[in-house]
Amino acid sequence: MAVRPAEACSAKPRLWLGAGTRSIELEWGARIIGPLFQRSRSGLVDARGDALPARGSPAKIANWLNRECWGAYLAILPGHDNGGLEVFADPSGLLPVYRTVGRTHILIASAAGLFAQAGQAQLAVDWAALGTHLCWPELRKAATCLAGVDELTPGTLYHIDYPAKSPQAVWRPQDFMPAGPAPDFREAARALRSCSQEIVGAWADLAGPVVVAASGGVDSSLICAALAAGGHRFGCATIATADPSGDERVFVEALANHLGVAMDAAIYEPASIDLTQSASAGLPSPSRRTLALAIDAELDKARCELGANAIFDGNGGDSLFCFLHSAAPVVDRLQAEGMLAAWPTLHDMCAVTGADLSAMLKAVWRRMRRTTRPNRWPADWGMLANVSENMHLPQALTPWFDVDVGIHGGKHDHLALIMRAQNHIHGLDVVRVPRFSPLMSQPLVELCLSLPTWLWCSGGINRALARAAFADVLPQAVLRRTSKAGPDSFLRHLFAGNRVQIRTTILDGHLARNALLDRAAVEAAMATDTLSADAVAYRLLDLCEAEAWVTSWIGQG
Repeated sequence: MAVRPAEACSAKPRLWLGAGTRSIELEWGARIIGPLFQRSRSGLVDARGDALPARGSPAKIANWLNRECWGAYLAILPGHDNGGLEVFADPSGLLPVYRTVGRTHILIASAAGLFAQAGQAQLAVDWAALGTHLCWPELRKAATCLAGVDELTPGTLYHIDYPAKSPQAVWRPQDFMPAGPAPDFREAARALRSCSQEIVGAWADLAGPVVVAASGGVDSSLICAALAAGGHRFGCATIATADPSGDERVFVEALANHLGVAMDAAIYEPASIDLTQSASAGLPSPSRRTLALAIDAELDKARCELGANAIFDGNGGDSLFCFLHSAAPVVDRLQAEGMLAAWPTLHDMCAVTGADLSAMLKAVWRRMRRTTRPNRWPADWGMLANVSENMHLPQALTPWFDVDVGIHGGKHDHLALIMRAQNHIHGLDVVRVPRFSPLMSQPLVELCLSLPTWLWCSGGINRALARAAFADVLPQAVLRRTSKAGPDSFLRHLFAGNRVQIRTTILDGHLARNALLDRAAVEAAMATDTLSADAVAYRLLDLCEAEAWVTSWIGQG
C-alpha cells in the first residue's frame, strides 16, 4: 500500500486508496475496491471476502463477480499462470476507471487527476479529442479529452498491457434481451418494484440518511417510493425557476407530504452561476452542463439542512425505463406476437407520442421496410471548424451499436437511450458533492433490458412499468404526470444577461486559439434571439463550459 499517490509507483505494483474507500484483499493477492454487494442476500460482501471464490483465473473470478455480485467496484486480479495483472471494471460504470501509460509505469485510477499526483503523467488537453467530443457531446467515449487517458469499458476484463492483449467482454447486453413469452404486465411491475427496492435500499444502507433530488417526475419519485417502502430515512429537495415553466415544487410537495418526509426548495439564482468555473473540473472530458455547479451547490445545501449524508438522483431513469417516442414498441410486438396483439400497442404509442393512428401506421410501415438502421449517432457540427461529413463516429465507451437483439429491434433504441445517459450519471467519482445515481445499478439495468419495449408504454403512458411498480405508494398527481419541466427559461436569461462575457470567453479563449471554432458561426449565434432558439444558447453555453474545463486543466498543469 502507498501512503500517498506519489508513492504508488515503485519497483512492484502498488496501490493507493483514499480515506474511507472500501477494499477487500484476498489471500492470493486479488483486491476488490469499492462497494460490492452479493445478489443472493443484497448485503455487502465483508472485508474478508468470505463469500468470494478461494482462487481462480482472472476470467473465472470476473465471471463470478458478474454473475453473483453487483456494486460500484474495480477488481484487480493477478494472473497466476501467465503473470501480470488483469482488471475487471464493474458493469454498471458507477465507478469509472481510467488508464494511462506513464514514463515508467502503467497507471489505473478512478480520477484522472491522480495520474499527475503520482508523478508519472503531465496531463494535457488532447485538442483533436476535444473537437471530436464537441461533435458528439452526448456520446461517452473510450478516449477522453486528456492526452493518453482512456476509460475502461464497464463489464470488461483488461490485461494491464492492453491493447497488446485483447480485452474480454464479460458483461454483454445481448445476454439480457427479451426471451420467450413476454411476462404479464403486473408480474413485470412486481419484479421492477422488488429489484428497485432491493437496489436503492442497499445503497441507502451504505450511505445512511439521504436527500433525493426530486422533480415530482417518475424517476426520482420511484427512488423515493423505494426508500419509503423499505423504511429508510430520507428527505426531498428541488430547485425551481422563478417563473412557472421550471417550477415543480407543487409536485415535489405533494410527493413529500404523501410520504411524510421533509422537503427543501430553492430557486435558481443568476448570481450563483460563475461561467469561468467548470462544472466538469476534475473530469477527463467537459461532459457536464454549466448549470450543474449551481445544482450541486443547492442540493448540497439541502443535504446539510436535512441532515443527510448523500444525495440520490433519478438520472438515467428516462433511458432505463425505455421512454421511447417512436413506432419501435409497435413493431417489436408485431414481430413477436402478431397483429392482433400489437393493436393495443399501436394505440398506446399514439397516446404517448400524440400522433394520430394514420401517422403511427405510416411510421410502423417505414420501420418495418427499412433494411438499414438510420445514422446511429448524428454529429453536431454547429460552430465548429475543420469538420466534415467524412468524420467517423468515435469508439463509444460501451460499444452497443451492433448488439444482436433478435426480433426486438426496439432494444437498439433502448440501448442508445442508456448510452445517452452515461455522461449524466453520478457515480463514485464525485468531484465536489456526494451525489449518486442508483438507478444505473447492474441488476436494474439487466431487468429493464429484459422487458419488451411494449410493456413500458402499456396503457398509453410512458414508463408505465415504473409507475405501476409503486402505484400503492405514490400520490396520483405524480403517477399520472406526463409533463416535464426544466430550467430552460433560467438558461435563456443566463445567456441573455451574460452575452458579452460568453462572447469574450469563447472567441478569445483556448478553443479559438486551437482552431476548434468557426468564428463567423459563433458571431452569428451570439446575435440570435435566444427566446426562439434554445438550442443555439445551449450550444454556446456548452462551448463556454468546454473553455472553462480547458482552463481548469491548464491551471493544474
